[in-house]
Amino acid sequence: MTLPARILRKLLPYLSTFVSFNAIQATQLFLPMLALPWLARALGPEAYGLCLYMGVISGIVTLVMDWGFPFGGTRDAAMNRGRKEALGRILADALSAKALLAACCSLACLVLSPFVPHAPAHPGAYALAVLAGIGRGINPTWFFQGLGQGIGHMAVCDAVSSALVLLLTIVCVREPADWPVYLLLLAAVKGGAYFLLTARQLGRYPHAAPTLRRSRETLARYKTLFVGNMAALAYNRGSQLILGYFLLPSQMGMLVTADKIARAAVSLNYPLMQTMFPEICIMRRAEGERTARLLRLTLLGTAVVMTCGAAALWFAAPWLADVVLGSAYTAVAPVLRAMSFFIPVQACNDVLVGQILIPFGHERAQTLVKAAVAILSPPAAAMLGHFYGLAGGAYLPLLLQGCILLGLVWSVLRHCPEVFFSDGKK
Repeated sequence: MTLPARILRKLLPYLSTFVSFNAIQATQLFLPMLALPWLARALGPEAYGLCLYMGVISGIVTLVMDWGFPFGGTRDAAMNRGRKEALGRILADALSAKALLAACCSLACLVLSPFVPHAPAHPGAYALAVLAGIGRGINPTWFFQGLGQGIGHMAVCDAVSSALVLLLTIVCVREPADWPVYLLLLAAVKGGAYFLLTARQLGRYPHAAPTLRRSRETLARYKTLFVGNMAALAYNRGSQLILGYFLLPSQMGMLVTADKIARAAVSLNYPLMQTMFPEICIMRRAEGERTARLLRLTLLGTAVVMTCGAAALWFAAPWLADVVLGSAYTAVAPVLRAMSFFIPVQACNDVLVGQILIPFGHERAQTLVKAAVAILSPPAAAMLGHFYGLAGGAYLPLLLQGCILLGLVWSVLRHCPEVFFSDGKK
């Protein structure tokens, strides 16, 4: 067998996983983006802004439901590959923990509903947003990622459900009063698909009946990662909720749309990181120096590629605003240009967290950094929203992600300097 053939054979399993994660990324982020032009034109600025603002609430619930499973659950599944009983226990415990989280989210959203902007005026849409968040929180991608197989099947199911949501949106959402229907479609179609897919996987692995005690133990095991997720929730979604007190619904629609586009650009890096994460967790102990070289190359490549992507988005912003939203949303272009600056910063932050600190067992360090920025984000959002309005909200992500980058670099240099320095010395 020739050298190129041997290399291709070795890389083929990773290539298949990488392609599958690209498909999942496309269906979870880019197919919903295709609905934005239709929604913007069919609903008008005010209803469109309300729809996207409720989507922020849905995203918050999804992040709570994720807890620490995208990293912690993936790591545990990767370390137990080939052990069906252990994998069945991990999946069953995760589902019981998510059921407990769903109940807590529902209760918390009910209690907070009088204080959330626009929720008292639209209680039905608010409830649908919560249900959509719970449904998407059942997403079992983390389990397939840990297994290193079955991701293609997951990608197909995700693609079909996302395409169905897009098709039904075009058919059912025709006028401003229809904006809650989009939230209903997300809750029913995406949530239903994830539930059926997870139930099927659970049937393939032996497992004991879930208990409340095991649910609490599972949540406690990933609590550090969850605190990090909640910190990210505070400085991402929470800051948008606070801006909702200072900006008009139409302005919030523009801000959230620009944020979605910018974060979609950042997410282009996710398939590679998702493919590498379980392998780094496995190989870091046996192949330390090789892993460090790979991580340095990944960080450099991410910075270069994402900087180029940000520049492309800056130049394309006026065209994107016109194509995606239409002439009624021309103010989106400068907002999108402002947000393009945080793209390479957040992409590097994702590498530092997901490829270095967490695989090396230092999730507490990244949690402390995110928690510190989360404390900073509410007053920062209020000040920028009050004094600078839409422009302040546009530059807020760059401010927050820049602070996170400084903290993460310091954490890596302190806890695992061998990633940057081969001799392990600072």
